[in-house]
Amino acid sequence: MTFGIDFGTSNSVVAHWNGHTTEVLPVDGDNVPAQWQMSEFEQLFPSVLSVRDLQRTLCFGWEAKTGTSEPLDAVKRMLGTRSGAEKDGDVDGLEVAAQLEEHHVWVGSEKFHSTVAAASLFSRMKEGVSAQLLDLSDAVVTVPANATGGARYRTRAAAALGGVKVRALLNEPTAAAISYAHDVPIPGRFLVFDWGGGTIDVTVLEYDDGLFEEQTSRGITALGGLEFDNALAQLIQQKIGLTANRLTKAERRRWRRSVELTKIALSSVPMDGALFFDLPVGLAPSISRREVRITAAEYTEAITPLVTRALEPVQQALADLAITPEDIDSVLMIGGTSQIPQVRHALGELLGHDRIVDSGLCRPMTAVARGAAIYAASLDGELGDDSDFSLVTSYDLGTAVSAGEQKGFRAIIRRNATLPAEGSANFYPDTPGASFVRVPVIEGEVGYPADSDRAFPLANIEVDLPTREQDIRRNKIEIKFRYNESGILRFTATHAATGKQLAEREIDSFGPDGTPLQHGLDDELTRLLAHTVRPFADGSSNVRHFSAAESANARPAPIDMSVRTVEADPAITVNGEPQGVVTRGL
Repeated sequence: MTFGIDFGTSNSVVAHWNGHTTEVLPVDGDNVPAQWQMSEFEQLFPSVLSVRDLQRTLCFGWEAKTGTSEPLDAVKRMLGTRSGAEKDGDVDGLEVAAQLEEHHVWVGSEKFHSTVAAASLFSRMKEGVSAQLLDLSDAVVTVPANATGGARYRTRAAAALGGVKVRALLNEPTAAAISYAHDVPIPGRFLVFDWGGGTIDVTVLEYDDGLFEEQTSRGITALGGLEFDNALAQLIQQKIGLTANRLTKAERRRWRRSVELTKIALSSVPMDGALFFDLPVGLAPSISRREVRITAAEYTEAITPLVTRALEPVQQALADLAITPEDIDSVLMIGGTSQIPQVRHALGELLGHDRIVDSGLCRPMTAVARGAAIYAASLDGELGDDSDFSLVTSYDLGTAVSAGEQKGFRAIIRRNATLPAEGSANFYPDTPGASFVRVPVIEGEVGYPADSDRAFPLANIEVDLPTREQDIRRNKIEIKFRYNESGILRFTATHAATGKQLAEREIDSFGPDGTPLQHGLDDELTRLLAHTVRPFADGSSNVRHFSAAESANARPAPIDMSVRTVEADPAITVNGEPQGVVTRGL
């Protein structure tokens, strides 16, 4: 069985190739609340885990997203960012240790690596597929086109920990283009605008006679639906004079659920229309109003800066190729955020409304998983045609060089090189008589320093030398880097004078300690999943429970309602009244 997984910031999707076509597997479809019964939503698995309030046991997906418990979401973002870039302490309710290479998160009263939290989501998807009598033992997994090397390895490590072997890592926009071209096999140049819950990717591809060739890719790693929730929450706060510190935890949960549902409802409101945001009952008793009127015009004004910023990678992609909008044949809009009317309108104004493909031909929520499953089928030789794929690198790969007060950046493999891609460079010891050569490995961008925010250090490799030499030229080594078809990086080091190979390995570790991501995480995942209810045949269960008292006393985790998202549960009531959003045309 051939599977594809779209592991998303807000939602994940599993699809498989059944020998004839792709099918999306609703691994958590039975748990979708009534308020969330929307197109394609039953096929989504929310990338959320949480601890139930009463039982203090672990839950996932829709229950974690819409229940009353404390949610842990946007784990995918943590796989692609450096925790050291954040301030020490709590960020959005998640404890971040500033000196660690990985984020650490609190689940209940216990601390876990973000890779382990992501692995638990893969494990739950695997269980959901098993319930349909299928074996999700391996899959093609998608990543943002602009995902750093660290994000790619952490994603692969998380999937492997969760019991899913990654056959290949496929860029999300490319997967969407594969899905579309498989259904509508018309050659041309596609621009894929992929904007979901957490990241935005813009990729230009050429498709002809079964061949997909990535030409360039640009993006923003932390811009998506979460920021739209933030903008709407701030708008409502301004209208009612409410600040986050006046809300209890329970009130914040209800608030966030209502905010996201309102955001979705606003997508169907005409520009001259409005709707009412119903304040949850019991929310801030000093507020006399029970509802707030939000016009489409007000919402548009609030999100315009986000939409404007989202167009920047589109313009960068066109500049990379020195092309104009007229050179684009079709525009594919993927991800939930891309379907916001203001976003579709803005992109249509820039590229031409007639070039935007109808969402019925390229399903925005499931196209990425479908494309991954089709790619997996091609790896298995199941497509029965000559389909081929040509992918490119998303960053300049290089090293740091001395450049005055800053570290200069020297590229070894340039951005947009077709995979597999190779490059080499010569290195020398820093000082005479040295016993090793230090090789900084950096993903960056030509024209920017190696210590700028455009650079991401992958590794700092030390290659042992066969002898110590006073003349550093006698210890020249050649370093060769090679990306394989999945974007996995290997390097070899050869002593130039003797031709002896000094080192060869895959770059599978990040940070100063060089510890592989998989090291020690198996036991940690077992400890986390031990809190999941798994009933035995006799109806009993063996499960650990998080201590509610310990959770409250050991690590209070205040939540920033303007950033985190947890959606509404129609079953929630306060004083007998349902909580949620009521939309009424005006």
